[in-house]
Amino acid sequence: MKRMSVVLVVAGLLSVVIPGGAVHAAPESGSLDAVVRAVKKQFVKKGSVRFSAKRRGGPSELAEVILTSGAYRFTASGVFAADTTEISQYKRATGRYRVISIGRDCYTQDVVRSKDGKYISKTPSTVGKWIAARDLSGVIWREDLVNGINPGFLKLVASRGATSADGGTFEGVTTTLHSGTVMVPELGERGAGMFFGTEEGRGEWGGRITWKLWAGPDNLPRRFHAVMRFTRPEGGDPETMTMNIVYRGWGTPVRITAPPRHLITDEW
Repeated sequence: MKRMSVVLVVAGLLSVVIPGGAVHAAPESGSLDAVVRAVKKQFVKKGSVRFSAKRRGGPSELAEVILTSGAYRFTASGVFAADTTEISQYKRATGRYRVISIGRDCYTQDVVRSKDGKYISKTPSTVGKWIAARDLSGVIWREDLVNGINPGFLKLVASRGATSADGGTFEGVTTTLHSGTVMVPELGERGAGMFFGTEEGRGEWGGRITWKLWAGPDNLPRRFHAVMRFTRPEGGDPETMTMNIVYRGWGTPVRITAPPRHLITDEW
């Protein structure tokens, strides 16, 4: 199962000048800056959140539909641990990719089965076992993920003219809808999700991300929706991917642990 790359980052707090120097103003409640503050507060509290996501379309080498679910645990710097399961629907097969990451340590399982139930590939070769690795960059959370709880992405889109409006209710919670569009020179996929890059000439794909984020009265994200239009620097037909992520259970305790030792192998 091969994976790719996509978008993110940057904006500053408002400041006003008064006698004695500059004072940074607190973000207005309901602004995208307030969302960044609320998410970072969860990091400092070492909180957690559960999520479910659906991706459809994209460059032809990706699956037609990818369903992902799991949970994140935080430290002050961001996502410290994650347990995610990804189900990929191909025309003639279904893939199941599970990854547990705790700090620098990662544990993965990856299988693909045909529609008649036969295994096309298994990594590791024994079903139920795990491969252990350290610093496996593709599955560890980074600041370049296209995600509604990534401060890097939120700061980037805030700097590109995001707008805010009444978002109605979502799952019984009153929301504010933040939205906008951002162009990035690099878009792709890896184990941790869709990512972006801001440097020219580094990626096979770049493109446009049109995004929406629904945040609750506490400014914590409840839903994130993005339409990514992939284009090649040399031109050609673009590819479109839609992604929807729902966040639930902010602060609800989440336990993420490594697999038992007897199920871990060094096989690749």
